[in-house]
Amino acid sequence: MSATSTPYTQEMIMIHRVFRREADQLRQYVGAVRTGDVARARQLADVVREYIGGLHHHHSGEDELIWPLLHERARVHDDLVSLMEKQHEALDGTLTEIQRLLPHWAATAGDEERDALVAAFAEHGRILHQHLADEESLVMPLVEEHLTLLEWELVGKNGLERMPKDKVFLALGAILEDATPQERAEFMRKVPLPGRIAWKLIGRRQYRGWRASVRGEAR
Repeated sequence: MSATSTPYTQEMIMIHRVFRREADQLRQYVGAVRTGDVARARQLADVVREYIGGLHHHHSGEDELIWPLLHERARVHDDLVSLMEKQHEALDGTLTEIQRLLPHWAATAGDEERDALVAAFAEHGRILHQHLADEESLVMPLVEEHLTLLEWELVGKNGLERMPKDKVFLALGAILEDATPQERAEFMRKVPLPGRIAWKLIGRRQYRGWRASVRGEAR
């Protein structure tokens, strides 16, 4: 349980940081792949697919557990909730285009295929950044006002239960990467003790290894 009786919507901002960072970095990484470097293209294609799956997963939770409640309880702000739904549809369109282009680039690492994918990521990022900013500034205050703490925590629980077990530590590492000490403490406080121990013993190293492989960093 949270220390407050209202939803801790800062969690949503922490998750949004991940999608902003990953979308921007993936566009840069794809753009930096040398012509013909199929091995790197295939590696990044797998990461792009994971990103797409993660964003779909995140948005489906909002579509199922947040927007219907706000439509029901915050009818005076129905236009804002409808805007979120329309932005989700627009983002789905950009992801569909990325998915269409991805196999061609992964197979060839060609210049034209790479440039088309970078352009698709640029358009995706433009819509994503606008959507996340609107959601944080316009809709999270409605969540704090109209959703109960239990309803909000169900969103997080639903997301965790639907996540592939082998991706949990990668997701946790991504969320904690740019978190402030206060955000980190609040987020980890909700993780059961066995999970916190596993993160320290296994998960943190797993995430660093994945990050080094994708970004070309020293571990």
